[in-house]
Amino acid sequence: MTLLYNGTVKNERTVLALLLLLYVITFFVSLSWGQVKVSLIWPTQEELTLLYYRLNRFVTASIVGAVLSCTALTLQTVTRNYLVDSGLLGVNSGAVLGKVLSMFLKVGPSQLFALAGSMVALIATFTLGSLGGSDILRLVVAGVVVNSVLSSAISLISLYLYTSAASVLSWTLGHIRTVSTSELIIMVVSLVLCFVLVSRSKQLDILTLSKEEAMSLGVNYRSEVFFLIAVSALAGSLVSSIFGVFSFVGVAAPNMARRIVSGGHLKLFLFSSIIGALLMAVSDVIARTSVAGIEIPTGLVVSFAGAVFYLYFFWSMSRDYSS
Repeated sequence: MTLLYNGTVKNERTVLALLLLLYVITFFVSLSWGQVKVSLIWPTQEELTLLYYRLNRFVTASIVGAVLSCTALTLQTVTRNYLVDSGLLGVNSGAVLGKVLSMFLKVGPSQLFALAGSMVALIATFTLGSLGGSDILRLVVAGVVVNSVLSSAISLISLYLYTSAASVLSWTLGHIRTVSTSELIIMVVSLVLCFVLVSRSKQLDILTLSKEEAMSLGVNYRSEVFFLIAVSALAGSLVSSIFGVFSFVGVAAPNMARRIVSGGHLKLFLFSSIIGALLMAVSDVIARTSVAGIEIPTGLVVSFAGAVFYLYFFWSMSRDYSS
């Protein structure tokens, strides 16, 4: 099989080493920088507590970035659309609606409601997308419809939650924080699901071919595609149920990786997850340190970075078409 992706970088190992170096630098910066600077050499007991808090956040941000990147990469491959992430299937809107309903009904835990909302949205998308047949285009259109309906429901309920509007907005924008033991278990499950996706790298390589070619190579096209979509959506919904909605990371990281990687999805998963983890970790450091006395939502920083990426993406596309 010929190379699936032909990146513009000649030495992938050098880029990988640079990415890992940047990740290590970000790790030490994340631990030492903040509203209160901490010495990493002979820290006091109070500083050790703060270091644990920051280490928790750094690991959390890294996992979130890696999971969102892996799920988006899978969805981009099966839909053949490089601007797709888990939000396409209504997962993010479902999580937000679950959170808003939890606040409206004053019951909890809100994370459970958010996860349930994501699952209901996913089931609705699959059900609607299977009417009159089943293909990727129907599923994408169904996701758009479900997103539209859920967004309207969120807006309607939010009108009655004006006293909690700030909390809803902060969660909608996405916010990295320390996690409890139960939330850590959920994150581990999302990581396991990502490893399931990585284990299907060869199938994803084949799915870049036409449907007829993939089936001739022994792939059950329909079941494989819907299995990959379901696993990706579930992993994304687990993250969204805890930390809210993060835009652009899932879109940006795989596309950056495609500029580097020459080969198949196994290497693409590696580079995408590292880039996604790095982007989220850097964004969290900026969110914690950019404004004195205030911690802005990590999602705001991610969204700004994503806007810059989209400008570059469209510029590079126009340059490729003109050449």
